[in-house]
Amino acid sequence: MKVGGKLSYPVETVRWDGKMISRVPEKEYRERLELLCSVGIHDVMLSGYAELEKADFDMDAETRRIGRLLGESGVGCSQHHGLCPSFAPLDGPQQAVVEMLRREVEYTANLHAEVLVIHPGRIAGRFHSAQTLADAYEREVRLHSQQAVIDACAENLRAAGSYAAKLGVLIALENVDRFEPLGSPELLPLLVRRTDSPAVGYCLDSGHAHCCGNDPAAWIKTMGDKLFTTHFHDNHGPRDVQPVSGYISAAGIDEHLPPGFGTIDWFGVIAALRETGYRRTVNFESGPWPGEIREGYRSAIRFWRTCENYLNPRGQE
Repeated sequence: MKVGGKLSYPVETVRWDGKMISRVPEKEYRERLELLCSVGIHDVMLSGYAELEKADFDMDAETRRIGRLLGESGVGCSQHHGLCPSFAPLDGPQQAVVEMLRREVEYTANLHAEVLVIHPGRIAGRFHSAQTLADAYEREVRLHSQQAVIDACAENLRAAGSYAAKLGVLIALENVDRFEPLGSPELLPLLVRRTDSPAVGYCLDSGHAHCCGNDPAAWIKTMGDKLFTTHFHDNHGPRDVQPVSGYISAAGIDEHLPPGFGTIDWFGVIAALRETGYRRTVNFESGPWPGEIREGYRSAIRFWRTCENYLNPRGQE
């Protein structure tokens, strides 16, 4: 990876209060966009335009408006983190899921975002906790088999990927590791290979990997040229009290710290990115370093660039 590649940070344009998705006041995110531009960040990650939850606005019109606003501000959208099922219960039709995936792709295109990020093993329906989602997924596995579920997800994602390619969007499946279904190093690569679409690949979440006991650098090497985008943040790794297998809770361990404030080997991560030829935007799913916010972003950027240059002191690619 070239030193000096584009970096991206989240900007909040919508909020969910547990009942309704609502728009953030425009003044708030315009101020954040101006702040990021002032420290040299001209790409952002947006989240939350998802029909799984009720909204007090029209998502198609709003994503088009936000896309225009970003363009007028000279800001690119590196990714849209959506929320969408990848399959429905296998004793029924899948078309509604495909249509929902296509709408998520459309919202992503409206935002002029390069990548739509989704969690891979979500089943259609509303779930009030990660455990109820996992229970619904495991019920389908018991009734139909793991392979049948993967096949259904792959077929739906293949259809969505074909549509995404027409709109210039990539679909990235996030490694949710042991937090949600189909996110592990064992199962997620099976799903991507089974989908067999040039428009469907991965989003590496470094924090999910690390606090579930998996090496982010190893994930990068598994993802290879199918790594479309990143969610980089830090934490202090797995807790001894966690079970060695099965689903675990993210509470208390998925800390979303700025890189450098946990125990992830960032030199190893950068070396793996270089080894696999990653050239896309590096997106941080964290805030700035502590302190005054503008200087906090500058410190976080300096840390990342210092790590890059330490591994590449002569500016080689």
